[in-house]
Amino acid sequence: MISSSPLPEAARSLQPVKVLSQRSQYTTCHIQVPDDPHRLAAIFINGRYYSFFRLCNQVTKAVGLMLKLTGRGDAVVATSTHRGYAIWVHEPEAISPVNHPILPDLGPADCWVISDRQPQYRTCTLKVPDLPDTVPGLTDGQRFYSLYRREEKGDAALKLAARLTQRGDEVVVLVASAGYILCIYEAGATLVV
Repeated sequence: MISSSPLPEAARSLQPVKVLSQRSQYTTCHIQVPDDPHRLAAIFINGRYYSFFRLCNQVTKAVGLMLKLTGRGDAVVATSTHRGYAIWVHEPEAISPVNHPILPDLGPADCWVISDRQPQYRTCTLKVPDLPDTVPGLTDGQRFYSLYRREEKGDAALKLAARLTQRGDEVVVLVASAGYILCIYEAGATLVV
């Protein structure tokens, strides 16, 4: 399935994004973090707490914020709301001040939101076992992702990424000046030289 550290050693500070499109995919709650007496609005998914960071009503701002946060090593969840995208940041030392059981959901697969300037990824040509022809893709040197689709609009790209990760596909969303490129992890792929 999905390994716990899919990126090479030099790139491990880059964190994945969980892209959630349905309210049933997470549990809302309040948390407390060390050195802050106030309770924080949070969500709970996959046994982890994520505090509310910001609401972005424009998808370009949300994606830019995801790039910035994941690039500095923060694990992020993006939830779709009627007002835009809510961005949540993992709080590893958080505790829930209320003593009630919060049952974790098995969250979606990882989504890596990267820019076209991300140094550890490069374009490549892949041979995928279940396809007759070679396909374009991305690699981080260890894992291979086949090109799935190009999207001009960020909303469409994030909705598609949410659908793909919910069904279990690990996804890379490459943010480029010409739009968004979605690639899917291919377990049995080989590099064509």
